[in-house]
This record gives sequence, C-alpha cells and structure tokens, in this order.
Amino acid sequence: MERQSASSSSSPPDAGQERVMAAAKHIVKSLAVSKNAADDMMHFLSTFDPRLHPLSSPEAGDEASDSGPDDAPGRGGEEEEEEIAAAEEVIRRCNSSSSSSELIGMMDYLYAVDDAIAAAGHSARAAAAVHAAMPRLEEEVRSLLSSSLRRLSLSSDDVDEATASASPRHGTLSPDATASIRCVADRMLRAGYGPELAQVYVSVRRDALAESVALLGVEAVAIEEVIRMEWNVLDQKMRRWSHAARAVVRTFLAGERLLCDEVFESDEELGHECFADVARGCVLQLLGFADAVAVSARATEKLYRTVGMYEALTDVQPELEALFSGDGAREFFAGEVSSTVEQLGSTLRHTIEEFGHAIHGEASRKAVHGGEIHPMTRYVLNYCGLLADSHGTLDVVLGDAGLDDADEASTDGGAASTPSARCIRELLTLLLHKINDKSRLYDDAGLQNIFLMNNLYYVVQKVRESPPLRELLGDDWLRRHRGQIRQYETAYLRASWMAVLSTHLRRRDDGAASRPAAGHRAPQGASAKGFNAAFQELYRAQTAWKVTDPQLREELRIAVSERLIPAYRAFLGQGSRHPARHVKCSLEDLENYMLDFFEGVPKFVRW
Repeated sequence: MERQSASSSSSPPDAGQERVMAAAKHIVKSLAVSKNAADDMMHFLSTFDPRLHPLSSPEAGDEASDSGPDDAPGRGGEEEEEEIAAAEEVIRRCNSSSSSSELIGMMDYLYAVDDAIAAAGHSARAAAAVHAAMPRLEEEVRSLLSSSLRRLSLSSDDVDEATASASPRHGTLSPDATASIRCVADRMLRAGYGPELAQVYVSVRRDALAESVALLGVEAVAIEEVIRMEWNVLDQKMRRWSHAARAVVRTFLAGERLLCDEVFESDEELGHECFADVARGCVLQLLGFADAVAVSARATEKLYRTVGMYEALTDVQPELEALFSGDGAREFFAGEVSSTVEQLGSTLRHTIEEFGHAIHGEASRKAVHGGEIHPMTRYVLNYCGLLADSHGTLDVVLGDAGLDDADEASTDGGAASTPSARCIRELLTLLLHKINDKSRLYDDAGLQNIFLMNNLYYVVQKVRESPPLRELLGDDWLRRHRGQIRQYETAYLRASWMAVLSTHLRRRDDGAASRPAAGHRAPQGASAKGFNAAFQELYRAQTAWKVTDPQLREELRIAVSERLIPAYRAFLGQGSRHPARHVKCSLEDLENYMLDFFEGVPKFVRW
C-alpha cells in the first residue's frame, strides 16, 4: 500500500499533483538526515513520476532546507497544520470506534500517528494526538499477541515435536503477526512510550510462555509438595522435567528472545529487559522444581532420574546463560542455574554414598529359595548399569570422591581409573562381600556354593554384556571373577559329591572305581544300598535347587556327570558280584535323572 499523509483523505480530487508533492515532501522530511540525502531520495522518486522532478532541483532543496517550523507562517506551515488536523481526526475517529479496525484502517491509523509524531516536537496539538493514540496502540499490541497465541497454542503433537527438535519458534507467533506487532511497537518507541509497550508485552508474553511450558508438564510445585509426593508421581514429573528443560530453553526461550529482538529492534536495551522479565518466572519455576528434588529425602530410586535432570540442566546451561544480555540479567540467571546444578550434584554424591551404606547394611536373614540370585544383586547391577551409562556425568559430579578402592583399581589392567569406574568397582565389591555373608544362611555347603555361583555369574554376565561396564571395570576384572566362579563350582562338587564317589562307589582321585584287594570280597550289597540312598537324597534336594542361567546350569550338570557316570559305570561292571536286587538304577536312568538337577522343582526317586 502506498504511504500517504493523513491529510490526503480530505483533499479535493483535482488536487492530485498537490497531494503527490505533499506526500513526497513528507517522506523526505521523515526519512532524510541531510540535504544530500533528501536530494538523492527526490531524484530517485522523480524517475517514477516526472511531476516530482522540481523537488529534486537545487532551488527546491535550498527552499526545503531553509524553511523550518519556526519560520513565519506560510504555505509549509499551513500544510503541516492540515496534516496535524487530519491525523488528529483519524486518531479521534478510530479511538471512538468500538469495533476492531480492518488492516487498511489500522494502516491509516498508523500513518496518522506517524504524522502526529513527526510534529509532536514543536506542536502541542500533535503531542496531544500522540498521547491520545497510545492506549489504542497498547491495545493493538495486546490483541495481536493474544490472538496469535490463541491460534498457535501448542497441541500435544507440537509438544512432542518441540521436545524432540528443540528449535526456536519466534515465541509461537507467525511471521505476519510478528511484523504487525513490530509496526505498532516502532510507533510507540518513537513516541517515547517504551515503558507502556514493555508493560503490555511482558504481561502477555509471560502468560503465553507459562502456558507453553505447562503443556510440557512443568508446573509450579512447592517444595512441601515434592517432599510428600508419591514416588510414582514424582518419577513421572522428574522424567518430564528432563525432557522439558531442553525444549524450554532451545525452543520457547530461544523463540522469545528472537521475538524480543524483532519487536524491540529500535531499542535493544529495552528488548533485553523485556526478555529477562518474560523469562524470569519460567526459568525460576523450572529451577524451583529441581531445587525441590535436590533438597527432598534422598532415595536410591531417585538417582537415575536425578542424573537425567543434572545432565539436562548442564546440557542447556551455556545456551540459557547466553540468551540474556547485560551484566545484571546474565549474572543473575547464571548464578541461579549454577546454584541448582551444584545442589543436584551434591544430591547425586550423597545418594551414591548412601546407596553404598545401604548395601553394606542390608541385614535380612531370610535365605533365597533354592540358592537363586538375590534380589539385591539384580538391583545393584541395574543401578551400576545406569551409572555406567552416565559415567561422563558422574566423573564430573564425583571428582575425587569415593576412592576407597583405589588400590584395587590399580591392579585391574585395562580398567578405567576415572571416578565413575572406581565408584562402580566399590559398589560391586560391597555387593559381593554381602553375598558372601548371605551364603552362610544355608546349612548345606553345596547350596552355599550354588548361591555364590548364581550371583557372581549374574554379575559377570551383566558386566560382560554391557560395553560401558566392561570398559570401566576392565577385562582383568572379568577374568578374575570368572576364575572365582570356577572355584565355587569345585567347592560345590567337593561338598555334594565327594562322599558319594569316595565312599559308596569307591572312587579314587583319578576317577576310576577301586578294585577290591586280592583275597577280599567287595561289600557289593552295602555299597549299592548306600549309593541308592545317597543319590535319592541328592536328587530330592538338588532338583529343588535353582541355577538360573541355562548355560551355567548345563555346565554344572556336565561337571557332575563327568565324575559320576564313569564311576557308576565301573561300579556296574562289578554286577556279577553283587545281587541284582540292590541295583535300582541303570546307567541310562542315571543320565536321565541328572537332567532334572538345578531346575528349582523338587522331585523324588521311587525305586
């Protein structure tokens, strides 16, 4: 739309050239900063309309430069008074209208405001017109901000996209809305009504930002509420917070900063102040929840979520601080963020320390049925796996803390010597010591070793299958503990089968059945009865024992069979010497019976 002065609407149809000349003069007067600049602009305009050529002549330029607002009344003063009167009329008419103006009506209004501003420095009448226009412009800013917010409020899909992509969005406003707001804001700023503009802008955008953040699941929560909150509710809120923190900074706050920069392009300092005021409540609300989590009761189940919150906040910390300009605002927000980061870090350190104390102090006296994996073992390994996944964060948080196992760490070739690696080694050492203590809850020495084997095998497998854990603990740690599993297996065989092999089957150390000495008759009936009774008892007991891992279970069966089957075969080779009624089990039967061992289902041999 071609820019024209407010007075043009009342000019007669036959004064077309005069209107064009007046508009050109007004443009030059508003935009030119020197005589040369005015000449250049008028020369450029004359290339479009020859009627403007006289204005670009040196005489016209001299006339324009020589005339001023304080000159004696003449044609220029009369024209300016007409413009002021026309602008005043447009402003009055639009202010009295209750209906919202169409775009073209608002543009006429803005042009009228331009005319009034241009003359306000030397005309009380124009200054009054400007003052009368400001409430309407304030309302226009509020309306544009609010209506755009209603149209562009985030849907649930937008929330997911914002969280995933984390890209600035100009405060959720469309480019057209942003341009319209800037047009109005420029007039208010040129008129000296920056504080009024800032008040309206901050009020609307602060509410808009709060609404957008609420859609991400971040709400104002008092510390007392967090302390009383059920874990499943708090867990959900902590998870959402970690996702939301990145989206809030990278999408919403970054978008608000872009919007402020555009709207307040002509007054950057005021724009920076407005952005700080808009962002303050949102940032403090975000940090407030993290602070509440940090000071609430420490619990091991919170550790993983707390790590996530710490990582999210430190991830966006530089970007958040960079959004604020001016030493005061940047220093304030940087201090608030740093304080929250430190509190979360302190909570992580103390939670890990208390977790170690909890392992050491676990005092339940109930043995796990069948020697299965203790629940504490699964819990600690899951815990250590999560710590290993966040080992970079833990290295920063732990620093030089938790070095009780530094001597042990130095013996693990290839193991990482970082704080996180030492922390995990110490936790696993505490766990294995506690498992060793709990093995004494079993009266049967064979079951003690089954329990130890089950738990250590589980630990070794979890470490081997987790690249972060394996890297932190090292291959030497794995080899040493696999060797310990073999020792538990040997101890189990000795405790459970030595008596059967050496007493009832007369087994020697090399695995062959002993032959009766010359001139002596082997006690066949007694040995067969003794083996039958011993095997029945072992079968009843050890079918109820549970070896959880299928591979370990098969390895144990093979280890038993390699000792038992050859001895029993040799024993049966003496069949001509002892009564058949005492032999209740064939070699094939014995092999089949071995398949029932370590399944956790008690069975009985019925002969």
